[in-house]
Amino acid sequence: MLKKIPLIILPVLTSVLLVLAYPKFDLGWLGWAGLGPLCYYLLAVKSPRAAALGGLAGGWLFYAGILYWIYPTMRAGGVGAGVSALGLLLLSLVLALEFALISVYGYFLRRAGFKVWPYLFALGWFLLEYGKVWLSFKAVWFPWFMLGYTQWQCLPLIQAASVTGVYGLGAAMAFGCALGASLFFLPGPAWKKALRFSPALLLLGGLWIFGRAELAGSGTPVRHLDVALLQPSIDQYAKWDATREGEIKQVMAGLAARSAGAELAVWPENALPCWLDEAACYDWLRGAAAPRAGASLVGSVSKGDGSHVSAFLLDGAGTITASYDKRQLVPFGEYVPLRSFLGRYIKPVAELGEFLPGSARQGLLQLRGFKLGVSICYEAIFPTLFARDAAAGADLFVNLTNDGWYLDTAAPRQHFIASIFRAVETRRSVVRAANNGISGVIDPWGRVLARTALNERLVLEAAAPVYPVNSFFVVYGHWFAMAALMVVAAFLIAVIFA
Repeated sequence: MLKKIPLIILPVLTSVLLVLAYPKFDLGWLGWAGLGPLCYYLLAVKSPRAAALGGLAGGWLFYAGILYWIYPTMRAGGVGAGVSALGLLLLSLVLALEFALISVYGYFLRRAGFKVWPYLFALGWFLLEYGKVWLSFKAVWFPWFMLGYTQWQCLPLIQAASVTGVYGLGAAMAFGCALGASLFFLPGPAWKKALRFSPALLLLGGLWIFGRAELAGSGTPVRHLDVALLQPSIDQYAKWDATREGEIKQVMAGLAARSAGAELAVWPENALPCWLDEAACYDWLRGAAAPRAGASLVGSVSKGDGSHVSAFLLDGAGTITASYDKRQLVPFGEYVPLRSFLGRYIKPVAELGEFLPGSARQGLLQLRGFKLGVSICYEAIFPTLFARDAAAGADLFVNLTNDGWYLDTAAPRQHFIASIFRAVETRRSVVRAANNGISGVIDPWGRVLARTALNERLVLEAAAPVYPVNSFFVVYGHWFAMAALMVVAAFLIAVIFA
């Protein structure tokens, strides 16, 4: 039956299945079949060029589907329709190189034989996802998509992230798809092929049993941090309108007044309509925050030793006791990559211009015996940042973000689920305050203890639990990437010198 279908339809089908598995559709079970059509395509095509083009086409359609929100975001920012559409299509095309790369790898992988192919393909997928996060630290990339994210609603399965990170769950899903596709190319009766699919079923069952055991053994927290999450739901596109400053301050002060009694009031990223270094701005903040919660963590831009996107910890008297500068900035939003070359053609999307990254090795914030790991917005999609802070002793994480740019699209939902995986990977609670949502508290097993809806204006009060648990991923997880790299490298060397 599959032989009657034009092969190029298969990468397109993969793109459709993966888009449906992601928010807003949230049909996560389709993620377990998502790569299957692409895998069959790679085993059937006749040339590496066809493999690359098919992967590129499927990846392009997929990224255009899950990143569709870039178009309305740019339009809301005053960018013309043509440029907005071109921006979405070009970014999708660049990110589709991931699919082209894995497709070429999968094509040459056929030399290993159909029986070994699924195992090596899964290792390659692990390295692809791990590598694009690493690449984002060294160059310009956007590691928004991870296959494992599609499983965010299935608590037992996502517990695997505490061992391998989200990468391992994605590799398990890729393995099932690759194994299923390879069976079409192996001889033998249907019952024999069904038996050959048993490793994928055993892997899925093992992940489920492991996850259920982890959830059952989660135990009791040793303490809690009472937090109040401020969600002002301020129109992002009017945020720096001077005529709205008084109104915005009034909203923020009103929400801060409702946070009394919390140990920590968390304000979202860039919560202030002014620069905190300005005397008038800081004086206002002290008056708004000081009489309220025991302490406040406030997101603001600053001009200390250069412009930074920052978070400031204020004590009960409104005095700044510590700060954190965002380490991983958004390309083209907060800085222009390759400025010497691109700077003359491209300006930062952010109205405030360019910023400098904070130091890679910043200390944890101290609050009444708690050690807080802080991240700002985009940093939530970088497992390495969270693992590093967890290894340094963070008791829990606080993420300040502003997803108001994205309006009522899938982007805020896609961004929120990344924090679920950061919690599971590190076995630390994640507290998230977002300008227009989604704000919430996630426990170390990925259970959402409290959350808001989009575009609500409210204060969410909750208790963030702290558990005496350290995850395997934090301590040893990156050894999986090293092992996968050695196996894949050995195969590639064998292919080159064959």
